[in-house]
Amino acid sequence: MPVDFVPSASTVIEVRTPARLHLGMLSFGVPGVRSFGGVGVMVDRPGVQLRLRLANRLEGRGPQAERAVQFARDCFQAWQLGGAGCGIEVLAAPPSHAGLGSGTQLGLAVAAGIRHLFRGAPGEAGDGDSGPESLDATEHDWLFDIRDVMDLARVVGRGRRSCVGVYGFSRGGLIIEAGRVLPEGDAAENAASRGFSPMIARARLPAAWRCVVIVGRESAGLHGDPEREAFKRMPPVPSEITAELSRIALLELLPAAVEGEFADFSAAIRRYGEVAGQPFAEESARLPHAAATAHLLELLAEVGAPGCAQSSWGPAVMACLPSLEAAGNLVELLDRLGLAKHHDIVIARFDSQGAVLRQIE
Repeated sequence: MPVDFVPSASTVIEVRTPARLHLGMLSFGVPGVRSFGGVGVMVDRPGVQLRLRLANRLEGRGPQAERAVQFARDCFQAWQLGGAGCGIEVLAAPPSHAGLGSGTQLGLAVAAGIRHLFRGAPGEAGDGDSGPESLDATEHDWLFDIRDVMDLARVVGRGRRSCVGVYGFSRGGLIIEAGRVLPEGDAAENAASRGFSPMIARARLPAAWRCVVIVGRESAGLHGDPEREAFKRMPPVPSEITAELSRIALLELLPAAVEGEFADFSAAIRRYGEVAGQPFAEESARLPHAAATAHLLELLAEVGAPGCAQSSWGPAVMACLPSLEAAGNLVELLDRLGLAKHHDIVIARFDSQGAVLRQIE
């Protein structure tokens, strides 16, 4: 899609994003049944923070700088910005392939920053999710509506399986998506040309609740070709598992979130994660962090944080707490038990804003 080359007068564009935790897929592999839908939640840490400015050439620095530059190349090609230059400084980014959705958030942040740098502010809201919760720009800050983010996701090739991180970039929240019906034998990687998995529910979680995010260092979940091969080996998700996950998501997890019932929410988080992990159990067991993750989940439940689950292939694990005080107590306990020696542990808020773009004059 060609665009006019109109560089912004702004000196720097800064984009901050939340992180995505994925609790598991509802279904995959059944012809005629939606695949890759599921449940996820956005948290404010550890997110992506980057800055972009005009430059003589395309260059990047900071963690995941090479990946950020590649996303920028995709944008330059899609928007026909030949001859343009941009400096990208990645100030913060979660580790790749850890279950935090860093690739999607980084790609969307780069695309949002480049578009703003060369085209100005995002379009006005009008994604069908407007109304009392519509988010407008302040004088120097912008938030993103759903259609806006979908346009960015197409450019950088995100949302080909799960779309939780795409929807979470816009307004955060607890997100339930339905998945897409894929023709039999069709590879998921070729699905980018079709529509995105529709979001069927979003809930903002109570401001007092906290999420302790625990990520094993020097560990990574499946990605790339190994992940594609794993999906080929796995049998289709049985219909009874899909039915149970749907029941938990819609009749337990979502109502508890809306009504602010923390005990019910925690129980639903744990139950959903356990059931969603069953189809992946054999493949997950091959990962080097599998045993440590299982032990960590048992430990969290024993010490009073039953609302815990692994995110995606891991190694990231989430533990839900009803308050900042409770979260702090858990972190102190984990530190005394020696977990901090091999894990990064942060206390996060459940995000209800999504990504924020700021124009720094």
